[in-house]
Amino acid sequence: MPSITPLQKAAFDGLDALHVGQLMLHYISRKPISEWYSPIIDQINKILQKEEITGKQAEITKHYILATLEIYLFTDKTCLPDIAEYFEEGDGDETPNDNKINEQLTEYNMKFNLVMLLTIAHDNGVDKDFILQVAEDLMNDKVLALSTMPVFLLYQLTERCYAFEYPDAPLGFYHELVSCEIIKCKKYSRKIDKYTKESNSELSLLFIRAGLIFEFKMLQRSLDIMKYRKDNTTIILPEISSSMSNTNRKIIANFYKRFIDAYILEERLDTCWVFQCKEHVSKANAERLFKIMSKFYFQERIFGGTQGRWLGTLGAFDIKDYHREKPELAIYYEANNSHTISEKVKSKFSDYGFSVSARSLYLRHKEIRKNIYPIIEKYYCHLQKIGNTNL
Repeated sequence: MPSITPLQKAAFDGLDALHVGQLMLHYISRKPISEWYSPIIDQINKILQKEEITGKQAEITKHYILATLEIYLFTDKTCLPDIAEYFEEGDGDETPNDNKINEQLTEYNMKFNLVMLLTIAHDNGVDKDFILQVAEDLMNDKVLALSTMPVFLLYQLTERCYAFEYPDAPLGFYHELVSCEIIKCKKYSRKIDKYTKESNSELSLLFIRAGLIFEFKMLQRSLDIMKYRKDNTTIILPEISSSMSNTNRKIIANFYKRFIDAYILEERLDTCWVFQCKEHVSKANAERLFKIMSKFYFQERIFGGTQGRWLGTLGAFDIKDYHREKPELAIYYEANNSHTISEKVKSKFSDYGFSVSARSLYLRHKEIRKNIYPIIEKYYCHLQKIGNTNL
């Protein structure tokens, strides 16, 4: 199999992030605390409907509201008036320069994060004042009581809500990558794809929301680089097990190489990248996003291996999810597999145009259940124990 391009690698980095987010929500949803997410999303939807913001623009606006909440809930409620002042001092269309925020970088790091986020939101047609007002209203909503929300649920709130709204996001994202021919998959056929679109169709809302999440993560990365430079922090490399595969070694090496390149070579500290999506979002827009991500998006991959294994990886999760809902059903029977979970997943993937055997799904699930899921569940348990944190 030919080696993948930097653009394709960035797409798989994004897919890995979406899949990890899907798994984290899977563990969270086992407990009543997951009930926090639905009321937040419902309330935002009601506000958008009242303002007659619909369709794609509603999804874009919802993303920036959630991202603002994610930042806002980690800082003091009194910061919102200060954010407005930042915009009043300038014309409101440019990112504040370094000199303005340098002396207060530590104290107002979160505030600056909001300023940059709202500047990006403005470029995507979202009104800054509206976002701030909605965020403040949600924070003051006594029914939501967001100030009492467990801290570890606030961590990556935007990604968790996305996973909640789009439970099949990784598979849908992968399907769109393949159907748009951004990546290749020999197991895909447009002839059996029930979700195929015309070649000039706009990318789905699922894909656009994912792109906005990658945009947000790149913004956070930019601020991390700023913090490293200011504090002259030592970059600690991870320990490498002798049993680690060469593929996973390359993934880790590439992650730290790109981080160090950005740390040393990036000329501007206040640079941010916008996923332009207020107009028609085509394959070309997605490719531009991945090109930027190949330089500035850092995802320490959890799921390694070749691109050909991703169908099995995504299928393994579906098996895990179905098995939780109906534990009495068998996962796989060698003799007669017609009514098993793996056969159900195989049929689901066929609807997306992918031909994959139930046995290969079963074997991949068996491998991941043993080697990777325990790592993610351990990480989830660690997050549960965290009180006040800036993770």
